[in-house]
Amino acid sequence: MNLFKTNWFLLIILSAIWGGAFTLNKLALDFYTPEVIVAGRLISGSIFLVVLVYFMYKRFTISFSELNYYLFMSLVGIVIPFIAIINGQKNIDSAMAGILMATMPITTILLSHFFLVDEKMNQQKFIGFIISFFGVFILIYRDDLFINNSFSSTLESQLLVMLGSTLYSVAAIYGKKYKMTDPVSASTGTILFATFFMSIYLLLIDKSNPDISDLMLNTNILLLGILCTAIATIIYFQILQTSGASFLSIMNFLIPLWAILFGILILDDAFSWNYILGLAVILSGIKLANSRR
Repeated sequence: MNLFKTNWFLLIILSAIWGGAFTLNKLALDFYTPEVIVAGRLISGSIFLVVLVYFMYKRFTISFSELNYYLFMSLVGIVIPFIAIINGQKNIDSAMAGILMATMPITTILLSHFFLVDEKMNQQKFIGFIISFFGVFILIYRDDLFINNSFSSTLESQLLVMLGSTLYSVAAIYGKKYKMTDPVSASTGTILFATFFMSIYLLLIDKSNPDISDLMLNTNILLLGILCTAIATIIYFQILQTSGASFLSIMNFLIPLWAILFGILILDDAFSWNYILGLAVILSGIKLANSRR
């Protein structure tokens, strides 16, 4: 399998993993605050990655020259967007959050055009991304979407989700432009720094006083940490370093598909006619954006 096909396969796997994270977050929110969930998934994910790196390399070092990279990717790519998005989801439903997150690929191709010399935007790619964005809108739309998420009452929540989406774009651009090391080491260093920041929050700022041992044994938290954080971040860096930020951002068009599928299978959500139409439009846009003239 060549690199192009491999990265498409990894992109589909990654979108499925992060699509499932929406369902796991929803289940975990019944027991923990958003910040505790973020801290728990990072702690369990970092433990898994440290063990993995030890068995692969027998050591793990972070050079001083890589410090800025890990600090930026951990804060801008993980900690701040995780907290922003999960807090935004408290006051708007998953459908609106999915639409707002789907703006990330469009933001990414605009930023890539100016900051990455090998990812210039062209008319075909831009139109393809716009089509896919409307596909996500069709996929998620329902009659009461703008009633339950009125602009005036949920403005702060919508801005929080959009902040997280934009920061994901910025981190993807930075990660591609200044890639420092291999995907496993990059993901381990980034998550370790993110875990450090969230552990400080958990110990010194959070007032809910969660039982850490209970937190680390919660199935949803473990799946969020090991699968949706540790393994997913390795895949993320692999795609980012070999295909680039614009290609990686396509994932945000696919995540709602998986989130809906898992919602139907696990949460007994109802099936709707617009899922098929939305899927067709999304795939048409992706095909246009990635086809050669």
